[in-house]
Amino acid sequence: MAFYLIGMGLNRKSVSADALKILKGCDKRYLENYTVSFPYSLEELENELGLKFVELKRAAVEDESIIKEAKNQDVALLVYGDSLSATTHIQLILECKKQKIDYQIFHNASIMTAIAETGLQLYKFGKTASMPDWKEHTNKPTSFMNYVKENQSIKAHTLILMDIGLGIVDAINQLKEASGKEGVEIPGKIIVCSNTGTSNQKIFYDTLDNLKEIEMPFCLIVPGEMHFLEEEALRKLKFR
Repeated sequence: MAFYLIGMGLNRKSVSADALKILKGCDKRYLENYTVSFPYSLEELENELGLKFVELKRAAVEDESIIKEAKNQDVALLVYGDSLSATTHIQLILECKKQKIDYQIFHNASIMTAIAETGLQLYKFGKTASMPDWKEHTNKPTSFMNYVKENQSIKAHTLILMDIGLGIVDAINQLKEASGKEGVEIPGKIIVCSNTGTSNQKIFYDTLDNLKEIEMPFCLIVPGEMHFLEEEALRKLKFR
């Protein structure tokens, strides 16, 4: 009996052959669905893999009940992108170690590496920020701008991930308001990556006011100081 933590990659066809073999033999197959807006539906994933999955909410992952199930069954948890991108998932592995439950980790592509398609060099990125949806908060939290400010102090790029459901217009408006409140200067142009890793992928490099019609899921990149090769690659690789 074992627990399998499986990274799905960035599109529904990205599950590795080794991981798919494991999935077919599992007693329970769960899908974590609360950390990202999927670029495909559960039905499309199930049709692609020929398997059924149970969607798991945040509370069901964090209470570690699926680890208890792995004492007597083979249990798999599918995670969008890479299996260990979120801190919650390493906690599951630590619990397996604590309870002496066998486990296996399957890595895959992640937004953290796929953003290299913009032409920006990965080693020049600083801390990653997460932008909350202000509609879900009464106090309009701007703490994500602290990461931008800190990264700018070392001339690093900033990747900003979005809360589920946060659209591009609201995201841009929040970025403008938060940067004003925190005294952070946003460059004249930023980068938006939409549907990264799928056939619908698009890379935008434009002013804030021009970034209005972009499909979810997407992420923002506030560029730091760019090397001339980064500037050249960005000009040639962007969608517009």
